[in-house]
Amino acid sequence: MEELIRLRHELHRNPELSGQERATAKRLRFFLSRYQPHELYSNIAGEGMAVVYNGKQPGPTILFRCDMDALPITEQNNVRYKSNNLGVSHTCGHDGHMAIISGLATRLHRHPIKKGRVILLYQPSEENGSGALQSIKKLKELDLLPDYAIALHNLPKYPKGSVILGKYTFSAASKGIIFRLTGRNSHAAYPELGLNPAAATAQIVQNLLALPQKNSFHNFVLVTIIHVKVGDVAFGTSPGSAVVMATLRAFDDSDMQLLSETAVKSATEIAMKNKLSIETKFTDDFPASNCDPKLTHMLEKVAIDQNRAVTFLNKPNRWSEDFAHFTSCCPSVLFGLGSGEDHPDIHTPNYDFPDDIIGDGIEILEALARKITSA
Repeated sequence: MEELIRLRHELHRNPELSGQERATAKRLRFFLSRYQPHELYSNIAGEGMAVVYNGKQPGPTILFRCDMDALPITEQNNVRYKSNNLGVSHTCGHDGHMAIISGLATRLHRHPIKKGRVILLYQPSEENGSGALQSIKKLKELDLLPDYAIALHNLPKYPKGSVILGKYTFSAASKGIIFRLTGRNSHAAYPELGLNPAAATAQIVQNLLALPQKNSFHNFVLVTIIHVKVGDVAFGTSPGSAVVMATLRAFDDSDMQLLSETAVKSATEIAMKNKLSIETKFTDDFPASNCDPKLTHMLEKVAIDQNRAVTFLNKPNRWSEDFAHFTSCCPSVLFGLGSGEDHPDIHTPNYDFPDDIIGDGIEILEALARKITSA
């Protein structure tokens, strides 16, 4: 365990943003070289890796995914392994997730599975939502698409080592939407000679915020305005352009589709009414993390057998996870690993993954691997 803690601290000390995980991958390959995987494929969705351990007999293929990227957040912890990369930190716990999957590699090397194969996927670019889809595409090319896919995420505010499950949606769908409005600039003294998008921008913002109450959705939906800009700071000018950015969120993919379509329709109607042109773009698209019921209850039984507390969520988490894309290609489950009731929240400057739950994560995943491959 000391070896895995050292690995976690080294990864924490050297965080890299989405799409830049080259040094992270190099450190992981060095670690894994001591545990002799049967196959190791690099350049998965960028700097990702697929590490394969085979059983001697035919059987199912199980994929366990961890995320590699860090966040653009300045760390405020005073630990000896504090981030060396100014403004970048592992304040989501992906360093801990990588340590857990690497610990699973050590177990599979020392005690091989008898049937099937296990793929350990070190996935880049989770935070920007692009890594999972690219990984699935590459895995398909390599004939490594799994029969089952499993991932965990540490969750503060739950007892350490406990298991948190969805029934059967673990986290929400989310999507960024960007509206760019174009009118016509003029002198601020003669605004009537231009086409200022300010009034239309205000109306679009108000309509977006009201969408959850205006439509018949099956479940929770949310619109969060994240950025609004009208022109530039020039007091002698009446602006001719504007940008509105928002995050759309929903527990159901069908609600997300309706919310997206309604948002575009509403903004377009307002723009046309005000004689403005409008360009719409979607980004950071995450579907809902819908979990396979059979895998969910298999995981529940593993946790109970290990005397762990199990919590089923009353509602899905509002945040999103790009692992959700795996649910479209095979039975999958994403679950939470409790990191302590009083532990700081993820995505905050003083978050740090607790080393003492690395072993919990390994034990849960190893038990699942052996349960599925021995069935």
